[in-house]
Amino acid sequence: MDKKIMQEVLRQSPFGYAYHRVITNDKGEAEDYVFLDVNPAFEEMTGLKREVILDRRVTEVLPGIKEDSFDWIKYYGRVALAGKKSENFTQYSKTLGRWYKITAFSPQNGYFATIFQEITTEMDRIKTLESQNQQIRDLTKELEMVFNGTQDAMILVAVENGEFRFIRNNAAHQKLTGFSLAEIKDKTPVELVGEKIGQIVAGNYQRCVEAKTSITYEEVLDLPAGKRVWITSLTPVLEENKVKYLVGSSKDITLQKQAEEEKEELLKRLHAMFNEHTAIMLLVEPLRGKIVDANPAACAFYGYTREELLNMHIQDINMLPKEEVEKRSMMALKEKQRYFLFPHRLKSGEIRLVEVYSCPVTNGGEKLLFSIIFDVTDREKYKEELYREKELLRTTLLSIGEGIVTTDQKGRITTLNKVAEEITGWSEKEAKGSFFSEVFRLVNETTGAEVEDPVGKVLRTGKIIGLANHTALINKEGRKVPIADSAAPIKDKKGKTHGVVLVFRDVTKEKAQQEKILYLSYHDSLTGLYNRRFMKEEIKRLDMSRELPLAVIMCDVNGLKLANDVFGHEEGDRLLKKAAEVIKECCRKEDIIARWGGDEFLILLPRTTAKSAGEIMERIKNRCLQKKDGRLQLSIAMGYAVKYENSESIRQIVKEAEEWMYRRKLMEEKSHRNTIINTMLATLEAKSMETGEHAERLKLYCLTMGRRMKLSAKDLDELALLAVLHDIGKVGIKESILKKPGPLDPHELEEIKNHPEIGYRIAKNTPELASIAEYILYHHERWDGQGYPRGLKGEEIPLLCRILAVVDAYDAMTNDRLYRKAMSKEKALAEIKRNAGTQFDPAVADTFLELVSAGQILESIK
Repeated sequence: MDKKIMQEVLRQSPFGYAYHRVITNDKGEAEDYVFLDVNPAFEEMTGLKREVILDRRVTEVLPGIKEDSFDWIKYYGRVALAGKKSENFTQYSKTLGRWYKITAFSPQNGYFATIFQEITTEMDRIKTLESQNQQIRDLTKELEMVFNGTQDAMILVAVENGEFRFIRNNAAHQKLTGFSLAEIKDKTPVELVGEKIGQIVAGNYQRCVEAKTSITYEEVLDLPAGKRVWITSLTPVLEENKVKYLVGSSKDITLQKQAEEEKEELLKRLHAMFNEHTAIMLLVEPLRGKIVDANPAACAFYGYTREELLNMHIQDINMLPKEEVEKRSMMALKEKQRYFLFPHRLKSGEIRLVEVYSCPVTNGGEKLLFSIIFDVTDREKYKEELYREKELLRTTLLSIGEGIVTTDQKGRITTLNKVAEEITGWSEKEAKGSFFSEVFRLVNETTGAEVEDPVGKVLRTGKIIGLANHTALINKEGRKVPIADSAAPIKDKKGKTHGVVLVFRDVTKEKAQQEKILYLSYHDSLTGLYNRRFMKEEIKRLDMSRELPLAVIMCDVNGLKLANDVFGHEEGDRLLKKAAEVIKECCRKEDIIARWGGDEFLILLPRTTAKSAGEIMERIKNRCLQKKDGRLQLSIAMGYAVKYENSESIRQIVKEAEEWMYRRKLMEEKSHRNTIINTMLATLEAKSMETGEHAERLKLYCLTMGRRMKLSAKDLDELALLAVLHDIGKVGIKESILKKPGPLDPHELEEIKNHPEIGYRIAKNTPELASIAEYILYHHERWDGQGYPRGLKGEEIPLLCRILAVVDAYDAMTNDRLYRKAMSKEKALAEIKRNAGTQFDPAVADTFLELVSAGQILESIK
């Protein structure tokens, strides 16, 4: 048959038709099914609309289906997955509240179709017929049994001479009272149940006799079968207008009485619930909208009294148009929709959003709408905030600094943010709907081999994964972009994966930075040579190598600490860089050079003999003599050792080279220090214009003073050395300050005050000068404590410094300076006398003045 004709037949068919696809779990078991097609009869028989349910899961359309006593999903899954051709059954759907006669079959694996007919009315009719038949059977049985067949307790009583005697009772009476026929036969009520109850029973019998007509009454009897509540009917049997027998029919209404009491209790509870529940409840006439009843919670919420609400219509508080309110009321009345969202106005004028759950109820034949109302203002506000948050997250997703890609559960791209577009070269419009692997070609950056699709792996495993190192993306233009990423599953509350989110970034700059870091981790940042870390690894490697003989040269830059202390670390760094340049220039291409420590360099020379190592050391030494770095002559102490056998340890060879280097350094050190000191003195003379004659004059003045003051030979030697070298620290002061023709400004003055400390460091680093280091430090201290750098006063200042202070001041005043002319001898002596006790030690000043007066100072100079 033509497909269109078949579709039209299904559409016109009075039978319900639906076509589904089964959804299975990881074990291959059915866990849901999807609506693919339904006909109009299906919509009418189920109340489910085609446009709402197509392509949706049954658990979404009918959330309560899994709670149904019949497992629909499992049953249909068996039909669809087992390839069953046809299954016929009749079943009640608790979710839809209807009976169906169903034929289910599977046209292909994983799919099934159902053809069914609603038989709810037929099943109700069957049940009614069964009930009627049962009644007929019961009636027949009653007619047949007359007496014993009845469910009521029946008893036959003989009336004779005003006395009542039981003749017989039926089975129901026997069961309910606990009296057998033998126990009651020919007994009076008093004889059977005793005086108290018997008299009551006999009294009722007498009333019937006197009335000569049927009577009905309620009685409570405490019988062997228990305490019972009865409704008893007595019918007299007359003979010649005289009551001969009484036929008693008693109905046990104990349970009915209990039910009535429970019903009354239930009504009380319902009334209490209505009046005491915190939920807002209203009863409303659906057509007119008049409020029929309102509970206290409603009064509290709306701000009206109950009387005020009962005089109002629902339209008085509902902010929607009257027509819309009436339309929704009719929908609720016809049970087409149970809940609605309304804006309600309170008495205060405040507008609150409420959710109204309505259902029709009958009151004395009149249909009303019973509504339970919930204030959802905050909920709707949160929903709005949630929506805004969702939009914010979406905006964040699209604008985040990393590439973001999302896919559905089949691996098809659903979202591509701007960064992802830039990295891949694909626009979201181009990529959307394509499989991830079609847009993202991932390869190993080194080998070019394809990398496993991360999205497919996440969909298979349900786990978060990260890309391996050296992964690259081939973008739309074919360019290879190194990336790092991670992929994670998108799961619902039940843990089911619905897609994948991939976060990735272009790591081109990171890789460049890593390479830079790697370079720095193996290189010295100052000299650019290898560092100690690299050299240790090379030593391990070469220790196992057969590239013998292997020579090692250990180098140490002479005077680095002195250069740092005097001229600052910039000067020291310059010296180290120059040393590195010299070593590189003098070594071969295959030699490995590293900065081993602060002022030490290590050279590894594969396949090098002792002779060759010595020649390289000689080249380095000669090159140093040709290089003068700034203010200091470059000098490097060196030692070498050679590994000839594999059994020898390179570490031991390095130690031997280091020991030799230290021996040479000790031999060269004094000569180098003297060279440095002489260089400094020459530099100082050139920078400060202080001549050798000035130093010689001070030396003679000091020795004359020292002898007069009976100093020891050792003190005289130190005083003479101090006179020559006390200003050695000025070598570290800017030449522009030292040669300034005018007075110094405060900043310049502070800088020049540093020269005692610089001089102290120079002397401390020179063993021959260490004894006068502290004298150099304190030679500008004053007797009154106003000097520098420590502010010592009086005899806290070493005596040699106090002597130097007087003679240095006198020589400075009596000789020309850049910023002034020399003063006369008389003025200079007067100045010393005037400052005795403040600037100068008064005793030293007096000694000097005496010597000058006696002509001994001038004679010593001559």
